[in-house]
Amino acid sequence: MTRDESDLISVGEIIKAQGIRGEVKIIPHTDNPNRFGQIRRVYLKNDKGLRELELESYRLFKEFVLLKFLGIDDLTAAASLGRGLIMIPASERPELTDGRYYYDQIEGLKVFTIDGKYLGVIVQILETGANDVYLIRDGTRETLIPALKSVIKEIDLGQSRMLVDPLPGLVEE
Repeated sequence: MTRDESDLISVGEIIKAQGIRGEVKIIPHTDNPNRFGQIRRVYLKNDKGLRELELESYRLFKEFVLLKFLGIDDLTAAASLGRGLIMIPASERPELTDGRYYYDQIEGLKVFTIDGKYLGVIVQILETGANDVYLIRDGTRETLIPALKSVIKEIDLGQSRMLVDPLPGLVEE
């Protein structure tokens, strides 16, 4: 397959074949596993390369999702897929409501204070339970900024930048 992988995002990871009907068990990489009901085709990326598959059905199973692909009709065929990432084109993921973003849209943004001071680039999003925290790096300096509406003043995906009003003491002078 000659598809360009750069626009693909992971929506799950196959961990094993499941049962005799050709299903595979995946760990979902989405907070809403029912989204698999809106997906028709996926790309399996593993050590064998990139393979397009048509999704026939899905069902929830504990914290996992069981996927059934067209033409994969038994345990042997499902097992032959191997482990790997289930990917879709980024353009096919559901749109989020205003003010919500996917992690890959946030990571890489340049961060500035409302005073115009450059803090660095968001390199990681830490999930803390109460709210996410953005790890911002500028060379060797690291800054942690909570993902709160009171702190994050503007996100401009077109300009690849975020404007913040950090709480006192969060940013070294």
